[in-house]
Amino acid sequence: MKTNKLPAALLAALIAGSSLFACGESASSPQPGASENDGAAAVTAAETEAESTRTPIGLPDDLDFGGAEFRQAIFNWQGYTYYFVATEENGDVMNDALYRRSAKIEDTLNVKIVPTMYENFEAENAVVKKSISAGEDAYDQVFLHCISGVSSLSSGGFLYNADNLPHIDLDAEWWNKRQMDVMRLGKNTYFLINDMMIPCPYVIFFNKQMVSDFGLDNPYQLVYDGKWTIDAFDKMARAAVADVDGNGTMDINDAYGVTTNEISKYIAFVPGADQFMTKMNDSGQVELAMNTEKMVSLVERFTALAVDNVIFEPASMSDESTMIHIDSGRMMFELNAISQAEKMRGYEIDFGFLPYPKYDENQTEYYSLDWGGMMCVPTTIQRPEMVGAVIEMLAYESGNEVIPTYYDTILTGKLARDEDTVRMMDLLFDTICYEVGGNYFGFDTGFSDLFYTLGRLCVQQKKTDFASWYAKNEKGALKTLERFYKNLEATEEG
Repeated sequence: MKTNKLPAALLAALIAGSSLFACGESASSPQPGASENDGAAAVTAAETEAESTRTPIGLPDDLDFGGAEFRQAIFNWQGYTYYFVATEENGDVMNDALYRRSAKIEDTLNVKIVPTMYENFEAENAVVKKSISAGEDAYDQVFLHCISGVSSLSSGGFLYNADNLPHIDLDAEWWNKRQMDVMRLGKNTYFLINDMMIPCPYVIFFNKQMVSDFGLDNPYQLVYDGKWTIDAFDKMARAAVADVDGNGTMDINDAYGVTTNEISKYIAFVPGADQFMTKMNDSGQVELAMNTEKMVSLVERFTALAVDNVIFEPASMSDESTMIHIDSGRMMFELNAISQAEKMRGYEIDFGFLPYPKYDENQTEYYSLDWGGMMCVPTTIQRPEMVGAVIEMLAYESGNEVIPTYYDTILTGKLARDEDTVRMMDLLFDTICYEVGGNYFGFDTGFSDLFYTLGRLCVQQKKTDFASWYAKNEKGALKTLERFYKNLEATEEG
């Protein structure tokens, strides 16, 4: 494979940090969920050396599970369908890396990995809950949506305490115990985060030609200099706005600063600005932490962008004919998941991608909100030794080939490997964070509107009255928290 010439410091960091999720302490993270990783996935240039420095997996050599099925429940969503499972080789490099991972595990442990793909998370949640409630040993590993089912399954007694799974070494480099602790709101660990769980952060794709045409600062350099802030984003987005057809009305034929196909992508600006919905209190429970001057400022800024026609809101989020993408040459920024980069290869324009901006230059870190799913294990498993061994090996083997192949897959086509794109990819995974309030309660009464504040209040309603918005939702959010902890305590004590 082609060897990439990377700066020595970057190459050293990549070699040292061969675990996608080896997290360290963040310099500015009192909130539950924010984190900075020690390193990112090794890329092609460092594959051989990086792999040689990895700690060997500690599974016993004589494990043999007699051809038992290891059953996975998964659904058709974001990276799950392309970056997690493959049932046969088809010549696609990512698919075949996943297939070889499964084949090695099956051969080593004498198991058969059997994924069941559901059409959506509603269908999967219903089947999983029904089977567990009936005491059926139907699945050994379940991949959830990042929000749906997280609260109800964990507090309702549906999930196995991962602290008790045999053969799992949470201190190994392929595990992210710190973030697992962040996602643990009670006594037990219900959600497993390791190198198999490739994150899916939202990013800001930008039109390189428009940046050049308008004589704007190089956004990559702004990131490196710590100056990629809400102000810088605002300035660049506004520079692109124009009544292209000259009819005096801003419509789909004109030029805009920012768009997206789904309003959840505005959420990432909030934790990106180091503002989280919840924080951990002295009793070890999460509480609301969103009613701040910083949040008011963010609301005012994004409402102004919407009112001034800087933000283009499609008439229908599900109808492509109402969208303007950055490849039109009339859009500066497009908010989307990093996993969409592979599908954007056909764009004719040159584009790059950026993390979500800091609030201001005083903020020391960038934060990239993970929208990947959550992995868990049902309480009904009958062979915990097999489940632990397979999950441990899935995590370990992901660092050998799957993660480097994922980097190769993303950084191709219009995002061909160069110093900037590799550094952006590295920065994204170095700054992955979780919005605990969103993961657990993002679809629940009160929390939902607070979670979607920028999209619903600012972009759709074009209003700035955050005080009233917060007051209207606070009571419901507090009841949601009270109900969750009551159910969780009953489950863990029972």
